[in-house]
Amino acid sequence: MGAVRVALLQMTGRGNDLEANRAKGESFCRRARAMGADIALFPEMWSIGMTFFDAEREGDRERWQSQAVGRDDPFVTHFRDLARELNMAIALT
Repeated sequence: MGAVRVALLQMTGRGNDLEANRAKGESFCRRARAMGADIALFPEMWSIGMTFFDAEREGDRERWQSQAVGRDDPFVTHFRDLARELNMAIALT
C-alpha cells in the first residue's frame, strides 16, 4: 500500500443549516477525492457550526442539545453513502 492522502477540509459552515452544510460538505469531499484524497476530515462541529448556548437563558442548553445528530440521522447517512460512492473515508463531526 502506498501513501494515504488526507484532506483537512478547512471551510466555514453555514450555522445550524444542515441542508446548506450537507451540500457544501459534499462539494468539498468531491473536490478532495478528485485531488487524490483517501480521507476527508471535517472541521469541528461541522453539522451545526460553532454555535453555543447561553447558560443564563432558560431552555437554551436544551435547544442547543436538540441540534445534535445521531449515527442514523439523514445528515450522517448522506455522508456514509457519499463515502461509499467516492471510495474514501469521511470523518464527519
